[in-house]
Amino acid sequence: MLSRGGYEYLEQKLMAEKTKKKLEEATQSGTTNGVIDPTSPIRRHVKWKMARTKKIEQMTSEAAKEIAEKIVSHFQLRILTMFFYSVNA
Repeated sequence: MLSRGGYEYLEQKLMAEKTKKKLEEATQSGTTNGVIDPTSPIRRHVKWKMARTKKIEQMTSEAAKEIAEKIVSHFQLRILTMFFYSVNA
């Protein structure tokens, strides 16, 4: 759930986690090429879902849970469509 910092704080927190993960992966692989590149911005649907998820990984309401499931299925469908067209191009 969002704290007093709102979406701005949530985005900063998620970017810090993403950067940390990128650094760990670079350390494990022994290459620093990807570390120099800036991390991509956090997607809106990820921020929306995180803002409505409690610390115990439970959605704040049943309606939010249903919407989150629709968002995830739509996002997965977009990825599959993009993959299909890239393979058949």
